[in-house]
Amino acid sequence: MNTVLALHAGPGSTLPKPAVAQAHLVEGKGVEGDRHFGRHPDRAVLIAGQASYAKARQAGIELPWGALGENLLVDFDPHALSPQSRLKIGGAALELTQVCTVCDTLSAFDLRLPKLLYNARGVYAKVLQSGLVRVGDPVEVLTPDSLLRMG
Repeated sequence: MNTVLALHAGPGSTLPKPAVAQAHLVEGKGVEGDRHFGRHPDRAVLIAGQASYAKARQAGIELPWGALGENLLVDFDPHALSPQSRLKIGGAALELTQVCTVCDTLSAFDLRLPKLLYNARGVYAKVLQSGLVRVGDPVEVLTPDSLLRMG
Protein backbone atom coordinates (compact mmCIF):
# COMPACT_ATOMS: atom_id res chain seq x y z
CA MET A 1 0.00 0.00 0.00
CA ASN A 2 1.24 3.49 -0.87
CA THR A 3 1.91 5.68 2.16
CA VAL A 4 2.70 9.26 3.23
CA LEU A 5 6.25 9.24 4.63
CA ALA A 6 6.52 12.90 5.63
CA LEU A 7 4.60 16.18 5.53
CA HIS A 8 6.13 19.64 5.17
CA ALA A 9 4.72 23.16 5.38
CA GLY A 10 5.98 26.54 6.42
CA PRO A 11 5.56 30.24 5.75
CA GLY A 12 9.22 30.86 4.86
CA SER A 13 10.95 30.52 1.52
CA THR A 14 14.00 28.57 2.69
CA LEU A 15 14.49 24.86 2.12
CA PRO A 16 14.14 22.33 3.55
CA LYS A 17 10.55 23.04 4.47
CA PRO A 18 9.78 22.28 8.13
CA ALA A 19 8.29 18.87 8.88
CA VAL A 20 4.79 18.69 10.36
CA ALA A 21 2.96 15.70 11.85
CA GLN A 22 -0.28 16.54 10.06
CA ALA A 23 -1.48 18.95 7.41
CA HIS A 24 -4.88 20.46 6.75
CA LEU A 25 -5.46 20.54 3.00
CA VAL A 26 -8.05 23.09 1.92
CA GLU A 27 -10.05 22.78 -1.30
CA GLY A 28 -8.82 25.25 -3.92
CA LYS A 29 -6.10 26.64 -1.63
CA GLY A 30 -3.55 24.00 -0.62
CA VAL A 31 -1.78 23.29 2.66
CA GLU A 32 -2.82 25.54 5.52
CA GLY A 33 0.22 27.33 6.95
CA ASP A 34 2.35 26.90 3.82
CA ARG A 35 3.72 29.92 1.99
CA HIS A 36 1.95 28.85 -1.23
CA PHE A 37 -1.48 28.61 0.47
CA GLY A 38 -4.15 30.24 -1.69
CA ARG A 39 -1.79 31.37 -4.46
CA HIS A 40 -2.17 28.90 -7.35
CA PRO A 41 -4.99 26.34 -6.98
CA ASP A 42 -3.53 24.01 -9.64
CA ARG A 43 -0.11 24.07 -7.94
CA ALA A 44 -1.37 24.07 -4.37
CA VAL A 45 0.38 20.89 -3.16
CA LEU A 46 3.74 19.48 -4.21
CA ILE A 47 4.00 15.69 -3.97
CA ALA A 48 7.49 14.19 -4.16
CA GLY A 49 8.42 10.55 -4.11
CA GLN A 50 11.18 8.70 -2.34
CA ALA A 51 12.57 8.02 -5.83
CA SER A 52 13.61 11.67 -6.23
CA TYR A 53 15.69 11.50 -3.05
CA ALA A 54 17.16 8.16 -4.16
CA LYS A 55 18.17 9.70 -7.49
CA ALA A 56 20.02 12.48 -5.67
CA ARG A 57 21.63 9.98 -3.29
CA GLN A 58 22.86 7.88 -6.25
CA ALA A 59 24.65 11.01 -7.49
CA GLY A 60 26.29 11.42 -4.06
CA ILE A 61 23.92 14.17 -2.89
CA GLU A 62 22.39 13.59 0.55
CA LEU A 63 19.26 15.67 1.10
CA PRO A 64 17.06 15.98 4.17
CA TRP A 65 13.37 15.37 3.56
CA GLY A 66 11.65 18.65 2.72
CA ALA A 67 14.64 19.82 0.67
CA LEU A 68 12.71 19.50 -2.59
CA GLY A 69 10.05 21.85 -1.24
CA GLU A 70 7.46 19.10 -1.15
CA ASN A 71 4.38 19.20 1.02
CA LEU A 72 3.86 15.44 0.86
CA LEU A 73 6.61 12.84 0.56
CA VAL A 74 5.28 9.46 -0.53
CA ASP A 75 6.85 6.02 -0.83
CA PHE A 76 6.08 5.70 -4.57
CA ASP A 77 7.00 7.76 -7.63
CA PRO A 78 4.16 10.20 -8.39
CA HIS A 79 5.66 10.71 -11.87
CA ALA A 80 4.46 7.18 -12.70
CA LEU A 81 0.84 8.39 -12.49
CA SER A 82 -0.83 10.16 -15.38
CA PRO A 83 -1.85 13.82 -15.20
CA GLN A 84 -5.35 14.23 -13.75
CA SER A 85 -4.90 11.12 -11.60
CA ARG A 86 -6.89 11.52 -8.42
CA LEU A 87 -5.67 10.53 -4.98
CA LYS A 88 -7.41 9.97 -1.66
CA ILE A 89 -5.04 10.74 1.21
CA GLY A 90 -6.38 10.87 4.75
CA GLY A 91 -9.54 12.96 4.60
CA ALA A 92 -8.46 14.85 1.47
CA ALA A 93 -8.82 14.24 -2.26
CA LEU A 94 -6.34 15.64 -4.78
CA GLU A 95 -5.88 15.72 -8.54
CA LEU A 96 -2.43 15.74 -10.12
CA THR A 97 -2.04 18.73 -12.42
CA GLN A 98 1.53 19.10 -13.70
CA VAL A 99 5.14 18.10 -13.19
CA CYS A 100 7.06 20.55 -11.03
CA THR A 101 9.82 22.37 -12.84
CA VAL A 102 13.09 22.50 -10.99
CA CYS A 103 14.10 25.95 -9.81
CA ASP A 104 17.47 27.36 -8.82
CA THR A 105 16.65 27.19 -5.11
CA LEU A 106 17.79 23.56 -5.21
CA SER A 107 21.26 24.78 -6.22
CA ALA A 108 21.77 25.83 -2.60
CA PHE A 109 22.15 22.11 -1.79
CA ASP A 110 24.18 21.15 -4.87
CA LEU A 111 24.67 22.85 -8.24
CA ARG A 112 23.90 19.56 -10.02
CA LEU A 113 20.39 19.21 -8.55
CA PRO A 114 18.36 21.30 -11.03
CA LYS A 115 19.66 19.27 -13.98
CA LEU A 116 19.64 15.94 -12.13
CA LEU A 117 16.01 16.28 -11.01
CA TYR A 118 14.66 17.87 -14.18
CA ASN A 119 11.13 16.44 -14.56
CA ALA A 120 11.76 14.27 -11.49
CA ARG A 121 11.37 16.65 -8.53
CA GLY A 122 7.67 16.09 -7.89
CA VAL A 123 4.15 16.61 -9.17
CA TYR A 124 1.77 19.44 -8.35
CA ALA A 125 -1.78 18.72 -7.30
CA LYS A 126 -4.93 20.69 -6.60
CA VAL A 127 -7.09 19.96 -3.59
CA LEU A 128 -10.53 18.69 -4.62
CA GLN A 129 -11.80 17.91 -1.12
CA SER A 130 -10.54 19.46 2.11
CA GLY A 131 -9.27 17.16 4.81
CA LEU A 132 -6.60 16.30 7.33
CA VAL A 133 -3.57 14.30 6.23
CA ARG A 134 -1.16 12.61 8.65
CA VAL A 135 2.21 10.92 8.31
CA GLY A 136 1.53 7.22 7.72
CA ASP A 137 -1.80 7.76 5.94
CA PRO A 138 -2.40 5.45 2.98
CA VAL A 139 -2.51 6.95 -0.52
CA GLU A 140 -5.23 5.54 -2.74
CA VAL A 141 -5.34 6.16 -6.48
CA LEU A 142 -9.01 6.70 -7.24
CA THR A 143 -11.01 5.46 -10.18
CA PRO A 144 -13.90 7.54 -11.52
CA ASP A 145 -16.36 5.17 -9.78
CA SER A 146 -14.72 5.63 -6.37
CA LEU A 147 -14.94 9.41 -6.77
CA LEU A 148 -18.70 9.13 -7.09
CA ARG A 149 -18.85 7.12 -3.83
CA MET A 150 -16.68 9.78 -2.07
CA GLY A 151 -18.84 12.76 -2.96
